[in-house]
Amino acid sequence: MKYLTIDIGGTFTKYAVMDETLKIYEKSRVPTAKESVDAYLDMLVELYEKYRGQVAGVAISAPGMIDSEKGFMRTGGSIYCIENLEVIKLLEERIDVPVTIENDAKCAALAEMTWGSLKGCKTAAVLIIGTGLGGALFVDGKLVRGQHFMAGEFSYLVSDAAGALNSDNMIGYLVCAPALIRLVAEKKEISVEGLTGEEVFRMANEGDEAVLEALRLFARRVAMQAMNCQYMIDPEKIAIGGGISAQPLLLQMVREELVKIDAIFPQRNPLPNITVCKYFNDSNLIGALSVYLERYGEK
Repeated sequence: MKYLTIDIGGTFTKYAVMDETLKIYEKSRVPTAKESVDAYLDMLVELYEKYRGQVAGVAISAPGMIDSEKGFMRTGGSIYCIENLEVIKLLEERIDVPVTIENDAKCAALAEMTWGSLKGCKTAAVLIIGTGLGGALFVDGKLVRGQHFMAGEFSYLVSDAAGALNSDNMIGYLVCAPALIRLVAEKKEISVEGLTGEEVFRMANEGDEAVLEALRLFARRVAMQAMNCQYMIDPEKIAIGGGISAQPLLLQMVREELVKIDAIFPQRNPLPNITVCKYFNDSNLIGALSVYLERYGEK
């Protein structure tokens, strides 16, 4: 069978037609409609209409605090028009196949636990570096959701109690793709306008000292969060995801910074076992399918 998988992002919404073997038959993206709830729902329905009669279900990955079982969105993450929305009920009034929804970072983590780099782990963590820092925790092989579906929302961790109590001191502002671009712009004394992650890593791999210095600081921030996860749940592995995770230089620096951080402890402990998400930018789509198949079919 084929399924329509949808990954809603803050700027673009990706979608793909996939089957149980993870084969992708078609993949594209559209601008995310976020000006109103109606526009948001219309976007999803229009994507389904494109494949009506061709897919057996719709699996959605979305930002926000989401009760996947009830299909209820407490928030929409950076899509601020979404609040306390019974999204599945509203969609299934207009879509004639089953629909599932789950938080995007949790989808990425489920993809890695089900088929990817964390397969076989009982205790694991995932850090997804995107417009913020999303993630997920697994204990005894089960996804930890929390009372309010906030478990793994690492963006909301506060980094400095002595500093100003505002969003600039939250981890989601400091450990994200835009933060790396800001660091590079500051070090090189250039504008962030037009500066991309691809350009940052091109300069880093060419040996640009200012860029390498910024990347080193960013890698230390990532390593600190990985170390925090290690001491919270002592996972077998920690997988780093998001488009930025495809850069080998970042993973190398994170591992180097972990060694430095570990050296401050009087007793040396096992270092976090850091890996990267196998599916990179397709993790959310694949994880959304995992949620659907868990509920309505067999993996």
